[in-house]
Formats: sequence, C-alpha cells, structure tokens
Amino acid sequence: MDATLHALGILLIEAIPTILFFIVLTFYLNAVLFKPMARIFEERRQATEGVRELAQRAFEAADNKASEFERALAAARAELYQEHEALRRQWIEEQHRQIAAARAEAERQIDEAKAQIAQEVGRAQADLSSSIGPLSDRIIASLTRKRAA
Repeated sequence: MDATLHALGILLIEAIPTILFFIVLTFYLNAVLFKPMARIFEERRQATEGVRELAQRAFEAADNKASEFERALAAARAELYQEHEALRRQWIEEQHRQIAAARAEAERQIDEAKAQIAQEVGRAQADLSSSIGPLSDRIIASLTRKRAA
C-alpha cells in the first residue's frame, strides 16, 4: 500500500503543472472569453429591452396621437355641425322673410282686386240703375202691346 500511496503522491506532484495550467486557463478564459461574452449578451439584452421600451413608447405616442386626432376630428365635426345649424337657421329666417313678403304682396293684390271689384260693382249698379227705367218702360210697353193684341 505504501507503493500505491507513493505512486499516488508522484502522480499528484506530476499533476500540479496540469492543475496550475487548468487554473490559469480558467482565469484566462474567464477574463478573455466568458466576461466579454457575458458583457456582449448583457448589452444585447439591454439593447433589446431598450428597443422594446422604445417600441412601447412609440405605440403609446401613436395611441396618444390617434386619440388627439379623434378629439380634433370630433371638435371639427361639432364646429361644422354648428356652422351647418347656423346656416340652416339663416335659411329658415330668410325663407320666413320671403314668405312674409309674398303674403304681404298677395294681401295687397287681394285688397286691390277687392277694390276693383267693388268699383266695378258700383259701376254695374249705376249702369243698371240708369238702364232700369228705360228697360222697365220697354217691358211694360211690350206687355201692354201683347195684351192689347
């Protein structure tokens, strides 16, 4: 067993350079390869997160712009509706004025026609009154002639 322990001791002594090489290689790879790769992966993750955050902010900004646009559109529609309503009221008032003017003109023409008719009736009555006497004389004469015959 002494020989085995002795062989094992020699083996361990001969393995010291390999162990030291392994430890140095571990530190070297950690400093040269693993830490830079971890830094690159972290930068990539941060860049990805940054892009995601940027995209999220862009979506929020787009939503804000869309809602702002909708509000502006609603305000423009309301203003347009008010303008249309004012124009409609103006047209109705103008129409009422025109109707009132047409009614006044029609009433004036009716009054003139009534006055003309009254004058014509007066003239006709005067004509009839003046022709009643001679007509009645003729009628009487015609009736008396027929009775006499």
